[in-house]
Amino acid sequence: MKPSPSSTNPPVWSQRAKGRLPIWLKRALRGLLAIIIILPLFGALYQAIATELDKRNHPPPGQMVDVGGYRLHLYCVGKNVEGSPTVILEHGLGATSAAWARVQPEIAQTTRVCAYDRAGMGWSDPGPAPRDAEHIVTELHSLLQNAGIPGPYVLVGWSFGGLYVRMYAGKYPTEVSGIVLLDSSHHDQWTSTAAGKAQYESNAGIYTIAPWLARIV
Repeated sequence: MKPSPSSTNPPVWSQRAKGRLPIWLKRALRGLLAIIIILPLFGALYQAIATELDKRNHPPPGQMVDVGGYRLHLYCVGKNVEGSPTVILEHGLGATSAAWARVQPEIAQTTRVCAYDRAGMGWSDPGPAPRDAEHIVTELHSLLQNAGIPGPYVLVGWSFGGLYVRMYAGKYPTEVSGIVLLDSSHHDQWTSTAAGKAQYESNAGIYTIAPWLARIV
């Protein structure tokens, strides 16, 4: 005797139920998808508005100097006394010219001193790639020349800035009368040890996503 169709095949409603997600799960997924899409858009909008408000409320204290289609912010105070050299302050990685807010006025009591923002930092416009030491040093040279800041210079490099002032002195030796290194980075600090290499890989990952996060956080 053959089994009846009803005994071998499950009901149609049962088959449909197995192919569907529960209603509560669908709603949860839709809500999660909405959050994933809406929050970054809201964050980006908020960041754009906040950035514009900051620009209006906090204009650059120095001058904006064209260095080839984009501008860098340069802030100089003090005067050269009896031929004293101009001090150029090069900040560390991720910092801005404002990092020298307490140091610069003290130096200005004896000579002229200038702080600036590298391209894409502080009040400066974004600059073209690559953002390597060679390019950054060339930008600084153009900045000083276009702003009419004559040498000789005493270059002060803090942390990562130490790499840039050393390269500047090597590339433009006749313009530099001295270098001051403050807790300076070393050119092979990321390659000389296994720990340094691991830290470099970690930092590289962070700085890859940091520009995107900055737009929405």
